[in-house]
Amino acid sequence: MSQKVQSINPTTGEVIKEFNLMTDDEIENKIQTAVKASEKLVKTPIDQRCQWMRKLGDVLDKNAERYGRTVTSEMGKTLDQAVYEAKVCAKFAWWYADNAAKILADKPVDPTDLGKKAMKIYQPVGVLFQIAPFNYPLWQCFRFLTAAVSAGNVALIRPSHATTMSGYHVEEAFKEAGFPEGTVQVVLVSKDQSSKLIADPRIMGVTITGSTNAGKAIAKQAAENLKRHVMELGGSDPYIIREDVDIDQIMAECIRGRTGNCGKCCVAAKRFIVNEKIYDSFVNKYVEHMKKLKVGNPMERDVNLGPLARFDLRDTVHDQVERAKKDGARVLCGGQIPKDQKGPFYPPTVLVDVDTNNTAWKEEIFGPVAVIVKAKDDKEAIALANDTIYGLGGGVFTKDLNKADEIVRQLQSGMTFVNRCAIFGPQIPFGGVKAAGYGKECGEEGLLEWVNIKSVVVA
Repeated sequence: MSQKVQSINPTTGEVIKEFNLMTDDEIENKIQTAVKASEKLVKTPIDQRCQWMRKLGDVLDKNAERYGRTVTSEMGKTLDQAVYEAKVCAKFAWWYADNAAKILADKPVDPTDLGKKAMKIYQPVGVLFQIAPFNYPLWQCFRFLTAAVSAGNVALIRPSHATTMSGYHVEEAFKEAGFPEGTVQVVLVSKDQSSKLIADPRIMGVTITGSTNAGKAIAKQAAENLKRHVMELGGSDPYIIREDVDIDQIMAECIRGRTGNCGKCCVAAKRFIVNEKIYDSFVNKYVEHMKKLKVGNPMERDVNLGPLARFDLRDTVHDQVERAKKDGARVLCGGQIPKDQKGPFYPPTVLVDVDTNNTAWKEEIFGPVAVIVKAKDDKEAIALANDTIYGLGGGVFTKDLNKADEIVRQLQSGMTFVNRCAIFGPQIPFGGVKAAGYGKECGEEGLLEWVNIKSVVVA
């Protein structure tokens, strides 16, 4: 008997739709279809691929409201954020439509001591396998796929079982844009079936966006099978708040940085490291703003935070807060499971008195929980910022841009931001260091992850 997965509305508890996990025969058919699509796409001129990619952007923009409603119903982010997510995906498709041909054009190389002529050419890898997360069920797929498919690859995507309907929107969009049948296909598979896919010789590359532990397991399997892979994993991003800031001016951005997507974001601002001269003022203002956020049905336009995607995720966040309290942290707001809401809601929470041995410092908290700590100067702030196993993003708020430049160059992270929390466009490489993973998505670098850069020398 086949196993089932369910799309469940976390706000209401309603089972929206059930899906059967695919049989081995169904997966084999998907792989065969992908191989045929790969053979076709690799022969398709890049100008044609870019035309389809532009149409894909149009499809995403046109369907943003419908796709957004599905995302909100499956994982609980507010509707305006879900619709915005779909529209951002359109921008990625349009960017690669405009830039992929230039990036992938043959590049001459100085032939001195080599021969008459030398150059680099870029060829697609083939059939790829993506393991996608629940928190950005559209963007996490499209930021990989728009690059990979522009380069001439095809992909099987395994959406989170919690957001299966959103995953099918991804497949649907590529079909509507006119790409060859099988260019992007959803596969609903178990962990064992995922392992078999990674080991299959027809699968040429693997990418995952998920937890560090999940990434370690997938990376091991990929390495054992000599598959190229990209790991987009966890984060505990630090933001240094220098003493020269206007607290009122930066507060909205600091709140957004932690509570956007209900805090379910690997690159969220999780640790605020505040200069001791303004620490008390910053903490008071931050708590005041967090208490004003409205938690409720994410379909309602005036709601700031919806539920977490699942009860087990909510329980994990609450357990981390409880352990942080045992480690000495104080809760200034939030920190309690609401009794008047049925879904897996968690309130905006602020923790202080957190030292570097505290649970809230050492672990990534995947929910609307902010940690605020004190630093006596920039040197201590940078040391605290880098005191983590993660290295995804981070940044600094200051009026002194020269000092900001000095600081961001010392942060051990793949991405840094000055006077705002994380924001992304298709032209900016996305990826981390240390336990946050390796490899890049987005930008030119995201495109080059999924091509064979072949050297050609003519004697």
